[in-house]
Amino acid sequence: MVIVYGLGCLVSEMRPSYDLKCYLDVTPKETMLRIRRGHYVNLGMAAPLTTPLIIRRCYYCDFEVAVGLRKELLQEDICDYYFESDHVDDMKMLPREALRDVFASLAAYPFRCKPVYLEGVWGGSYFTRIRHLPRTMRNCAWVFDLIPMEVSILVEVGETVVEFPFCSFFMKEGDRVLGPSVVKKFGGYFPIRFNWDDSWHSSGNMSIQCHSGAAFNRQKYNEFGRQDESYYVVATGHGAKTFLGFRDDADTQEFFKAIEAADTKGQPVDYQKYISYEESKPGLQVMIPAGTVHSSGRNQVVLEIGSLTIGSYTYKMYDYLRLDFDGKQRPIHTALGKENVVTSRTTSWVRDNIVQKPRKVREGEYIVGEHDLLYFSLRRLEFEKTIEDDTRGRFHVLTLVDGDRVRIRSKADPTRCYEASYLDIVVVPADMGEYVIENLGVEPICIHKTLLKDGYEDDNQ
Repeated sequence: MVIVYGLGCLVSEMRPSYDLKCYLDVTPKETMLRIRRGHYVNLGMAAPLTTPLIIRRCYYCDFEVAVGLRKELLQEDICDYYFESDHVDDMKMLPREALRDVFASLAAYPFRCKPVYLEGVWGGSYFTRIRHLPRTMRNCAWVFDLIPMEVSILVEVGETVVEFPFCSFFMKEGDRVLGPSVVKKFGGYFPIRFNWDDSWHSSGNMSIQCHSGAAFNRQKYNEFGRQDESYYVVATGHGAKTFLGFRDDADTQEFFKAIEAADTKGQPVDYQKYISYEESKPGLQVMIPAGTVHSSGRNQVVLEIGSLTIGSYTYKMYDYLRLDFDGKQRPIHTALGKENVVTSRTTSWVRDNIVQKPRKVREGEYIVGEHDLLYFSLRRLEFEKTIEDDTRGRFHVLTLVDGDRVRIRSKADPTRCYEASYLDIVVVPADMGEYVIENLGVEPICIHKTLLKDGYEDDNQ
């Protein structure tokens, strides 16, 4: 018997040599843990880089290579056996047919992913409290509830629980989860990402930053898509602010000189002299098209919803001269930020365009954010007992932002259901069609709903 193993050994050129083909999958979280343990060397490298450089190289190169191969193997049913291999002393093996059945069954239900919790220098304490996170965590800055390339999904297979990378699942069942037209438009990638930014009772704001647009990403990085974002404020403490755009009276050239001096000479910047803000309160929705300067201020919890992000490019323009957990200066990207920021997006433009008043769609449903610069629509559902909806062939994502517990179920088959708790983020697959949301508690319900807006196919993403 000859066993061939290793990264990429199932590339198409080598497959004819094998009688039996197996794929050992690893979740994104375990991948990161293995890197930090010193168990990974980048593709093509003879020796490991430092941990930060390994992760950066993986994020922009290695992972994309691996994802492309995994997509091909799963979609074309090439592998005889699939292994869940996070724990090398307790791997779980599924034959090709069993894996196909598991994924097909999962695609028929509303579902939630397994979150990933990360510390950060501006991190808060809201999620550490409500989700009973370990006391050893210094704080919780980010909760990756539905960052497609970062999360996993747990499935009961008989009496065994199997953990799959979320992207492995939707690469196989994309048409049923996303809708065929969505898969075609976005090349099989999940087109929207969701996470929580928690600065509740924290030490400070998120950095003043902006993101790059589609043309810049294509020219500089040969990548598909721009990075748009949005914030929906769920909880606030005293003095919470959401920073968005420049002030109408801001001298932006003076701002650029000030942040460059901060980066090179360590001089603090009176950033509120230049950056506009909205007073944060629960229910505030702001849209953040690529190129808009922004920041989530301290003492709030924000649902961040963003566009397809393959390579994430966040250009920190000012970070309050703050050090990271290792006592090192955090990286600043003043030149790239200056190249991408749109200085005409001032307070007046922001309030006329990307901070909107809710508009009623039907009884119980309101548009809270929709603009030509974003290809997704942000909605709010408000009801006492039940409300009905219809995916119409495109997935929905629902977040319970006020209320205790709800059941999301198919109208045609009530057994296809999921019970969601406060702040759970749930995907309603495109195949669900008509569905019902039922209040399982006594207080009124408020659900944030995200979907692709009509005409998304024509977006120049």
